[in-house]
Amino acid sequence: MTPTGTRSTTGQSESSPVVITDAGDVDRAIDGRPIQGRRHVFVIVLAFAGLGFEGFFVGALSGGMSTLKEQLGLDGDAVGTFSGLGYAASIVAALACARIGDRVGRVRLLVGAKVLAVIGATVMATAGSFDMLLAGRVTSGIAYGIDLGIALAYLAEFLPKARRNWLNFSQAQWYTSTSLALLVTLVVTELGAGLDTWRWVLGVAAVVAFVLFLCRLIFMPESARWLAARGDLPGAARSLTRLYREPFVAEAAASAPAPAVTVPWSALWTPGYRRRTVLANIVGFTEALQYFAIAFYLPIISLELFGGGITMAIAGSLVFNVFGIIGGFLAVRFTQRLGLRVATAWGYAGVAVSILVLALWTDIPLWAGFLVPSVFIFCHAIAPGTAGLTMGSLAYRSELRARGSQLVTISRSAAGVTGLYCFPVLQSAVGTSTTLLIFLVAAPLTGLVACLVITWEPLSNESDRELDMLSDMPSRPVARSDRSMGDENEPESREAAHDDERIGPR
Repeated sequence: MTPTGTRSTTGQSESSPVVITDAGDVDRAIDGRPIQGRRHVFVIVLAFAGLGFEGFFVGALSGGMSTLKEQLGLDGDAVGTFSGLGYAASIVAALACARIGDRVGRVRLLVGAKVLAVIGATVMATAGSFDMLLAGRVTSGIAYGIDLGIALAYLAEFLPKARRNWLNFSQAQWYTSTSLALLVTLVVTELGAGLDTWRWVLGVAAVVAFVLFLCRLIFMPESARWLAARGDLPGAARSLTRLYREPFVAEAAASAPAPAVTVPWSALWTPGYRRRTVLANIVGFTEALQYFAIAFYLPIISLELFGGGITMAIAGSLVFNVFGIIGGFLAVRFTQRLGLRVATAWGYAGVAVSILVLALWTDIPLWAGFLVPSVFIFCHAIAPGTAGLTMGSLAYRSELRARGSQLVTISRSAAGVTGLYCFPVLQSAVGTSTTLLIFLVAAPLTGLVACLVITWEPLSNESDRELDMLSDMPSRPVARSDRSMGDENEPESREAAHDDERIGPR
């Protein structure tokens, strides 16, 4: 074997392998290399594709909702139950996926998520009853909860430090996928699918999920950082060799891994973290509420407000999503210039004005009917759409960051359940305009007030200095004798160190 000191882990010689002696070498090997080669790019695309599939799936449900309601005879309560139940299932899956992912690895769960996505979309597309439709929605929600909890962790573990800002493009990718689904819906409608439009679009979603399942199964290597954290250096070396197509070999580390450290959930509410936790979760809840309550139902809102038939409503939603794509790409620069909190406040203000105009402007002309919802989507995508999870990942030290991020994920999923259920119920009871005014107060105005009152800026140097001083966390080392399943808990401290990179989509 090549002596450890003869070549650094960032060397590029083709004649001798890179020697991996510990997990730190794996970190340096990944961080010291650019994204290179088609295999590396394809692996990153496959990880992002799981989140993109959910955007496609939400777009398919959104575009086909009017035909689904009519064919199955669903009222507002039934639509709300159907729409929200999937996100209720995703809460449970998101809570479980981190522990399971540390036990069995990232790729197994990512592959399994797509198996569930295929099953869920297929069951829904062929549903002959409301109960069968709900079963498919729950299965699809579990699939999304798994992908949400694991895909961004996998991405962060395979992206070099210089490219981890790519995680912030999740909004642009979400709206691109949603637009593709709406385009498919429009094509299927024009081909004369009629009331079966929603079935055909969900069938396309099942095919997409199956293709992603095969690609992930064949091409995705296990996370080298996760393998190294478990002490499987040979496995990490194989993963890196497969990714970079240059030889890596493992050499046993001289020292034993440090004991894991546990931190209780209550630490999130200690004085040093309290305002960070409150702001991150208010923003996470309100941005998800305004999206899933209003943006999800834009085709139906457009149909009621502006008329013109389902084709016009879907075409309008496509225009709206173009603005989301533009806003998503501008989000990184916008937050860098203004700061995340201030940018989020401006985004909420734009969303609030848009909702107010939609609610109060009677006999709205066609040009305004396209422009106002487009401004809503743009303002949501440019800051609030990514702010909750970003704040959650920047609010805590590494030993607490995973739990803090999980709490924001739960807040977002709870908002999805609330918005998807309450919007159609309220719309049926009090009408579209009053419903929009209710959500104006519940979502963007609440988020705006929180951003103005709680002045913590996640991207500031002051925030970093505060974190450096927050070292007195209630914690205890976990002895090896306490680990009933050593492989499950051993990587906890190292995985927490990676959680600062886990910034997620809708």
